[in-house]
Amino acid sequence: MLPFSPEPSVLQAAKCFFSHGIMGHIDPAQPPAIDSIPSTLLSSSVPASASGNTAKRLKKPWSCIQALNFVSQVDLVLPRTCADEVQKKLAERPSMTSTRPQRYARVVMTLGQVLQGTFFTEYVKAGSVLMLSEGRLGQDNVFSLKDGRLTLYLERDSYERAGLVGKTHGAKGGRGLRPRWIVELDLNEKAMWPGKSGFDRLLYACQNVFSTPVTWLFCSMFDTPNPDPLAAFSPTWVTVEPSVTQHAQIVLPPLGRPASLLVGDGAGSDRLETEEAVVELYEWLSLVRLGSPRVEAADSIDPYLSRYQVPLPESDDASELPVGDICTLRWRGFFSPTWTCQTLLDVLISMPSTSSANAWFSMSVSGFATSKGLTGESAEVTFFRPSDAPREYLLLEVHSHE
Repeated sequence: MLPFSPEPSVLQAAKCFFSHGIMGHIDPAQPPAIDSIPSTLLSSSVPASASGNTAKRLKKPWSCIQALNFVSQVDLVLPRTCADEVQKKLAERPSMTSTRPQRYARVVMTLGQVLQGTFFTEYVKAGSVLMLSEGRLGQDNVFSLKDGRLTLYLERDSYERAGLVGKTHGAKGGRGLRPRWIVELDLNEKAMWPGKSGFDRLLYACQNVFSTPVTWLFCSMFDTPNPDPLAAFSPTWVTVEPSVTQHAQIVLPPLGRPASLLVGDGAGSDRLETEEAVVELYEWLSLVRLGSPRVEAADSIDPYLSRYQVPLPESDDASELPVGDICTLRWRGFFSPTWTCQTLLDVLISMPSTSSANAWFSMSVSGFATSKGLTGESAEVTFFRPSDAPREYLLLEVHSHE
């Protein structure tokens, strides 16, 4: 029987992009830049066009993590022998809001309350907070705030009543596929103050269209003002600590660089072989993150139910597959990309810097479904450092399917 043909769709299929890079020596006293320059800190001599391209100054892997906007989950997979040293390093972070154990809040506010009073001047104008409202992108009105930029994902009726200028977002054409709208406003501009026509138009939309209170996720990246303007809205604070999962007797695949990457003086000419090796490695890491018994040495699943096998080394001898103990550290909540980059940087510093069987690790960073935004933005980034090349990395970017 022939398989059913796929249904026609105007949505773009999800894609995964792979890259191989080299990182220089990381000096703890002079760490690399992991965040773009906030537009509020740029001098007046810098052209306005340059402030919008600050994120492009970052290099991989930092730029890929920053592109997530909002982070919902971080999974760190590493050998158990290195887990204690990494946890000790993370616990010794300085007492800065951007690097200490992450804390976020759930608070109920209207969009108008976000844009008024001391909350607007102390948090929004300073560009020091991340905020994301409840709702499902594509079905509800969703608001987000990052670096002083307010983004509104609106249904057609709300957009027409709000009177704001935006652009279409999502699927277009066809009955039942009504286009939605996205409105982006830079609240850092000098014209974004009460009394200015553009800002007053936004306040009018908040009073007449977006007057319903919604639940927000709130995260402050810098020191909290005293008194805290958020305290008036009775927030519920959540402190995130990593959950630790031990995996005993796990069958380990080849954790070094794929041999095909070294073909042609490192040019990786055998593209198909490289893609297969990277996909197999990503599949194994995903099963470890899920806690699947398919990667355990004692697994005896019926082949009729599952035919998965851990990738074999070059010798193709299943009896030579090494077995080891690994550990997974997982953070779940509402994080800033800068905190995630700092976590990756601390792990790189605390892991062995020479080639060894325990020099590998993987960090997977997942974004919120409502923060994918326009087509092409990353939904997940996986960073893998091979055991035989501590200064190199493999990077996989899973892009949204919108």
